[in-house]
Amino acid sequence: MAATVIWGLFLITRLPERHIRRQTLYGGHMMLAILALAASVVHAQVHYFRHDAYYAESKIWLVWGGAKADVLPGILGLEVLLLVAFSIWFQRRVGYRRWHRFHWFAYPGFVLIAVHSAWASREQHFGVIWAAMAAAMFVPLALFVLRVLSPAGRRDEADPWFDVVEAFEDGIYRR
Repeated sequence: MAATVIWGLFLITRLPERHIRRQTLYGGHMMLAILALAASVVHAQVHYFRHDAYYAESKIWLVWGGAKADVLPGILGLEVLLLVAFSIWFQRRVGYRRWHRFHWFAYPGFVLIAVHSAWASREQHFGVIWAAMAAAMFVPLALFVLRVLSPAGRRDEADPWFDVVEAFEDGIYRR
């Protein structure tokens, strides 16, 4: 999931555009997002089959279903990210710019999942877990600061990339 966020921030900050085509970056971001969400859903659903503890579907998917406090950020974060992911089907109806603003909810979802990963980890005595989570949070934070400070982010005129993405999406849906 951290790779998805980092890849998306590379896509927005346009850092690797001199070396990689934008459409390739966009496709890579989509692929990483699908893989991360699929792995997260499998991770959540596997708990239903555990023999050492009873997990009902309500305990797995509902924040108020009785899950432990260290699991609640993970449930809420995954649900936010699933909403963002499923919103792609409404992108054409609401327009890319509006949808892109909604897409920013992926950042709080990622933070909630990172909190869950660090807090619910059974390997609390390993400093490696905490170091990995700190790195997973620091890199997107640094890229986000670059995005905010970049001159492209402060431009008043519209970004032509949004038009390219809308044309790309139109081409996909026409087939």
